[in-house]
Amino acid sequence: MARTGHEGRSEKQGRKRSSQPPLLEWISAGVGLLLTLAVLGALTWEGLAGPNGAPPAVEATISRITPVRVGYVVEIELRNRSSATAAAVEIEGELTRSDGTTATSTATVDYVPGESTRNAGLFFEDDPRRHRLKVRALGFAEP
Repeated sequence: MARTGHEGRSEKQGRKRSSQPPLLEWISAGVGLLLTLAVLGALTWEGLAGPNGAPPAVEATISRITPVRVGYVVEIELRNRSSATAAAVEIEGELTRSDGTTATSTATVDYVPGESTRNAGLFFEDDPRRHRLKVRALGFAEP
């Protein structure tokens, strides 16, 4: 069967149409490009701006006191209110008894990222609920 020139043109037009990506592919590619550029822009901004220069601001608060076999565990929540990261954060709990004597417990938290919280525990022989207990962060190192 011989082909006419008319049939040849419709085959070329069909091939031409199918070689162009559909509109949905263009939209998907555009969204992907915008997301990639947004992430790269945010990373570049963070890299250039860096930390705001403020040191870590670590606050220690008592979250719970639990009796254990050897005494009591005072669970401490450390909250870093700065964007700077603190490493090797030393915390101290000082228990002052009614007779004026004190007991001290310390702990080290390896890493407290900026704008985050971490938990730690301090051990005491006496019940901290019956005495005055003060907790605080003593210091940190830069990671």
